[in-house]
Amino acid sequence: MSQLTAVQENSVTTAPTMTHIQNADVQARYQTRRSRSLALIERLLRSYLRPYLWLLGASILLNVVIAATTGALPWFIQQAVDEVFNNKNPNMLVLVPLGVIAVSFIKGIATYGSNVIMNYVGQRSTANLQRDLFARLVHGDLAYVSQQHSGAYISIFMNDATRLRDTVSNIIISLVRHLLTIVALIGFMFTINWHLALVYTVIVIPMGVSAMRRLGKVTRTASRDGLQETSEFSTLIAETLSGLRIVKAYGQEGDQIGRAGATIDRVLEFTMRAIRARAAASPAIEALGGIAVGAIIFVGGYQSMQGNLTAGEFMGFITALLAVYQPLRAVANMQTILQEGVSAGTRVFAILDAKDHVVDTADASTLDVSEGAVRFDNVSFQYEGREHPALNGVTIEVRPGQTVALVGASGSGKSTLLNLTLRFFDVSNGVIEIDGQDIRKATLDSLRRATALVTQDPFLFDDTIANNIAYGSPAADTAAIEQAAKQAAAHEFIAELPEGYETRVGESGLRLSGGQKQRIAIARAMLKNAPILLLDEATSALDTASEQKVQAALNTLMQGRTSLVIAHRLSTIMHADRIYVMAEGQVAESGTHDELLAANGVYADLYHKQFESEGS
Repeated sequence: MSQLTAVQENSVTTAPTMTHIQNADVQARYQTRRSRSLALIERLLRSYLRPYLWLLGASILLNVVIAATTGALPWFIQQAVDEVFNNKNPNMLVLVPLGVIAVSFIKGIATYGSNVIMNYVGQRSTANLQRDLFARLVHGDLAYVSQQHSGAYISIFMNDATRLRDTVSNIIISLVRHLLTIVALIGFMFTINWHLALVYTVIVIPMGVSAMRRLGKVTRTASRDGLQETSEFSTLIAETLSGLRIVKAYGQEGDQIGRAGATIDRVLEFTMRAIRARAAASPAIEALGGIAVGAIIFVGGYQSMQGNLTAGEFMGFITALLAVYQPLRAVANMQTILQEGVSAGTRVFAILDAKDHVVDTADASTLDVSEGAVRFDNVSFQYEGREHPALNGVTIEVRPGQTVALVGASGSGKSTLLNLTLRFFDVSNGVIEIDGQDIRKATLDSLRRATALVTQDPFLFDDTIANNIAYGSPAADTAAIEQAAKQAAAHEFIAELPEGYETRVGESGLRLSGGQKQRIAIARAMLKNAPILLLDEATSALDTASEQKVQAALNTLMQGRTSLVIAHRLSTIMHADRIYVMAEGQVAESGTHDELLAANGVYADLYHKQFESEGS
């Protein structure tokens, strides 16, 4: 029995302790959210609004004018009732209407000026933010950028940045214009009758702040989830458009439409949660205001019966009370708007704050390429999140002017070597040297100027053929562009197009065949005239006729250059100066074509299987 009593006593004493812990946890989370919101606003002010402080100052002055003129209107109403209607003062009959007109005119001009300034600041700061986002992605590490789908980035550019702009504009207006207006009107209320003003401020303001705090929590969660779903929707659109041929070929239009519909419904659900939270703000203030008005009518009526309140004073007070509703509703919505901006800002600044790993070192120097020798010395590399290394102790030497080929099964590490040469990633161990210089100690710009890349699936921008060829050499003139196209065996088909070199190629070059796109990519490399050439299975996706033309162009391109070639079709690299056979991230064997065949190893096996397959 005594044990049971002890347990009960312990449970009684423990329960309040758990409650206190939970309350403390809730309070801590609230403080964290609040600190994040303040940090976000501080960062926006410091990073994106500081250049426009003089404009913000002008807007603040205009908002002071707006607040003053709004606060003056109830005074004119009071004078109209007491002096015009009750005392029949003929002078006030003229002065009061003229005063109202003048005040309204001044308020209109100030409101226009403030709105134009704030929208300009909002639009300009958003443009700067989007510019920084774009630069961050372009300069960012491939490892980081590839973590999200391109559709998600588009959503952040278009939705999150815009929402952040609206937050900045609305918050500043609410904090400056509406708060000043509220202060002016409530100040006028206190000058008329402090009893009535106290009734209003005691009922409306504390209860309104409490209600807005609750609504802000709902809005923040809904906004965060809604933005995430919007990113998913953008990703789905991008994937569907890029893979539309596959969608149609496999008859999956209905499935894609269903996925889009489900995502749209989720976006709608979260959007409506935020809308309901925002919509609840105004009725909450209206309801509290109704309570306040009822109390004020009772107290004011009682004072009037006692002879302590004139009709003009009461009308002026009621006018101020009605005028304060709109700015008070705006300030009430400030918390919900702020939480939407915090959700958007968190996603935006997460991109801006990401740290790059592949960067120029403090003592980086310009890469001096005199011969073009490339050496991989005991190079190892492991992709983040993967169990096994992509490369393990690879040593390869490419002498000046040589053509060295890399062959092997998919996943053997061939493309990784090219990515490391361009410093898309940095080696985990070992060193890559060009003419004896560690590429990690060279500037990225000089390294990439010294190399030209042609990939299996060449990317063309939705621009003219001329601009695509000159992409790496913007200063090139028309004659140089045409010469590069001729060397790449592309001039003939370009000349046959209706607009020639001014023909737009469409998204990813969809208006051209695979062979045509590849030859334009080769012309681009020709025009760049870099001493080191990197070819990543440049002909593997082509038919035989296109391959012959492209291979002829590649042979011209490789003359006099150090070339590192990844090849799937062994027939294209039989005449390479040296061939390295890759297997599971290591060099399995190396030599010339004849030497490797004579060794009867991995290369010979690949060769015989491939030519037997082609022969059959």
